[in-house]
Amino acid sequence: MATFALQPTLPLATDGAALTRVLQRAGVAKDSNVRVTGPDGPTTVLWLCRHGYEDAAYVHAHWVATMGSADVLLIPHACGAQELADLLKGGACLREGGALIVQALPNGSGQGQDRIPDLLQPLGYQVEHRWSDKGRNVCIARRGGVDFKKAA
Repeated sequence: MATFALQPTLPLATDGAALTRVLQRAGVAKDSNVRVTGPDGPTTVLWLCRHGYEDAAYVHAHWVATMGSADVLLIPHACGAQELADLLKGGACLREGGALIVQALPNGSGQGQDRIPDLLQPLGYQVEHRWSDKGRNVCIARRGGVDFKKAA
């Protein structure tokens, strides 16, 4: 199925099978401290709790940067690079080794998946996986230590 810039991207929260694949690929365990934000966050948290992720909770977008160090931050809606930068505000919302899972805007938008690695690297994240799943562009990044540097 082809997706076009004017075609709305369905959030991960609308497809439990896709969400399961993403969580497995990121290595998210059922006992992980998962935080979810964005307009599709409440729906995603309900799905997570119904599927055994009992430590999943919604975090309002204004509080992401100030929340405690979670194991996983999941952004299950099409999120642009600037919106992601505004949400992270420095990147310390995840523990070292924590996973950031974000559904990115399509690349043709200028705010899409191609800009995310450049945005995340200075914040101490390294993108591990990027792929398209039924028209959804998904990125998984892992947070490194304070003096994290990309290997040369």
